[in-house]
Amino acid sequence: MTVSLVIVGINGWEEYTRPMLNSIWMHEPDADVLVVDNASDTPYPLADHILRLPERVSYAAALNEGAKRVTGEWILTLNNDIRCEGKFISEIERLEKDAIYGRQIIEESGHTWLGNWLALMEKVTYWIVGEWDANFKACGFEDADYCVRAAALGIPTKPVELPFKHLWGKTRWAIPGYEHTREENITYFEKKHGWRPGRSMAVTHD
Repeated sequence: MTVSLVIVGINGWEEYTRPMLNSIWMHEPDADVLVVDNASDTPYPLADHILRLPERVSYAAALNEGAKRVTGEWILTLNNDIRCEGKFISEIERLEKDAIYGRQIIEESGHTWLGNWLALMEKVTYWIVGEWDANFKACGFEDADYCVRAAALGIPTKPVELPFKHLWGKTRWAIPGYEHTREENITYFEKKHGWRPGRSMAVTHD
């Protein structure tokens, strides 16, 4: 069984992405990693494991660019403000198939989805559910959309304990116009699925 990691970063090479890669390869020196440089202001270094996008796209679109290029049986997608704290490939090998896994699980209105700083699934699951919806902008809900789509196909979202620590170093709340963009994403989600997330207090497990 093989696992491919897709890491998306905008800027933060020295502060976040490079230390993250070092932490991964310290524990899993043979890990298959693809870094998607989402048109950083200062380009990431040239390397076989780094894909430079010519223009900045949504997080969902950047994930898709990485996912369609990796070859592992499992795809582990990650933000770049994360540190690896231990071996994880053997943990993934023991997981049940036909599910989507996350470290942060959100429950609201009878629905379950993951916080998209870490998402894990078999590549065949990615093919079945389809691409992340690139129409969602930077401020989220592409994760809710993906898991709701998966649930409609009988694919659940489950919690997983993997040795990754989220530093929360680059939060979406600092993005200019965050509230407006978030509202646009919620409205788009509601049009797709017929219910509006955020009306009740979501229960989060992390």
